[in-house]
Amino acid sequence: MTLNLDTSSSIRSLARQRELVQAIHNAPVSTQETDWLEWKGQVDIGEKRWQAELSRQVLGMANRDPAVATKWVGGCGLVVVGVSPGDLVGTVVYDTTEIEAWLTRYVGRAPDAPQWAPAYVEVEGRRILILTIEPPVAGHAGWPCRKTYSPDPRIEDMRPVRDGALFVRHKANTEEATSADIDMLSRRAAGGHRRISGISLVLAPNCLAVSLDAGEAVKNAWAEQERQALKPPTPASPPRVLMSETTEASLLAATKMLAELGAQMDNAIFERDKRTPEEYQAEVDAYIAKAKKVLPRVIFRRAYQHKLGRIALSVCNETDDPIHKLQVGLVIPTKGVMAVSEEVDLPDVTLPKRPIILGRAGHSIFDALGGLGVANYGLLMSPAARAIGRGVSIDNINGARLTFEAMDLYPQETAKLDEFYLLTSSNHVGATLTAEWTARAGDVSGVIRGAIEIQVDPRVPTIDELLAIDEQKGAGGRVEARRPL
Repeated sequence: MTLNLDTSSSIRSLARQRELVQAIHNAPVSTQETDWLEWKGQVDIGEKRWQAELSRQVLGMANRDPAVATKWVGGCGLVVVGVSPGDLVGTVVYDTTEIEAWLTRYVGRAPDAPQWAPAYVEVEGRRILILTIEPPVAGHAGWPCRKTYSPDPRIEDMRPVRDGALFVRHKANTEEATSADIDMLSRRAAGGHRRISGISLVLAPNCLAVSLDAGEAVKNAWAEQERQALKPPTPASPPRVLMSETTEASLLAATKMLAELGAQMDNAIFERDKRTPEEYQAEVDAYIAKAKKVLPRVIFRRAYQHKLGRIALSVCNETDDPIHKLQVGLVIPTKGVMAVSEEVDLPDVTLPKRPIILGRAGHSIFDALGGLGVANYGLLMSPAARAIGRGVSIDNINGARLTFEAMDLYPQETAKLDEFYLLTSSNHVGATLTAEWTARAGDVSGVIRGAIEIQVDPRVPTIDELLAIDEQKGAGGRVEARRPL
């Protein structure tokens, strides 16, 4: 369970601090603490045991990985005293200079200590203490504890601290550093001495964005085509053959007998179409209206199923140094552009079923055997979504923004990023889109910026092409065909 709180920016103002306290108080009791947040209920920071405990939490927050910490509340760590889920108890108020003096004995003094600050906020008549720990940054070594404290063994849930110990935040807990934590802190310390460089982004050949057109003109043209295809055939007049009266009379008698025999057989096994032309036309009109309403979504889904607009990128480390937790971002700041990942779960939107042409909607007594056939199997199956690469998150507000999952790169290594599909409105047919990219890493400082150009296919796929079965691109399931009747 997560807190009902905006974590996209830092929490420094009194208003935002009150929001934090209310979010903790209103959270279900089962809610867990996080990488960036620790809360304590009934605490008196004037007691030595709590001074040691809160110092341990401050050090744990300060010894986080910068690449991880920056994901929430601007990278800050927060220790909140006097509130827990479902319980707003408040805490004893002390002068903040006293609090700083108490914790400095364990945390250390600047410049050999992390930056942090205490503050009180009032919520519903209760005073809540908030310790804000500044974000960890590359170049900072691990901050050790500066004093030992051994709690009374009769007091439960109190943790000892020792001089020289490195405490690191592990999700909802603060623990002594493991070997992996020490490796991370070593990389963090080295990061301040090296800036990111030698990173490039490469677009694979033959990658084109694709434009889709589902405007009124296109929908109307498709609807008219459907109306023409659904017109009942005009019965053909039998050819007039010249013959003698005797021959004609005999032929008419034979024809009448055969017709009566055929009618008897039809009546036994086949019920004829009972719809009137007016009823059939109403069916056609209803079908066209429903189809036009869902057609844009069907076009989008079929383009995705056919893998149109595939974009494949690779990131290259051209240096002789390894890169740890390299994160690539891509922004296409163009309206009418949408990126779609292969991992997206699109709704299964289909066109409504076509009416059967007038005169062909009879029901045979053998229709019940139709379930033994295989013609309809798989029509509702969509191609299986297969994740390629390492993962990507996408935001399509005001253009397309993609953030690829962080990765490690060896020297001179090239790695593929997660493939995605780039779809545009018809305004961008044949255009060139400029995509701006950034690259940053967890063990070096700085950001690299660049740009790549992505061409948009000069041809817009037609509705008939999108609705047709594509044997080569239909792996993972059949796509329902919409063929002329």
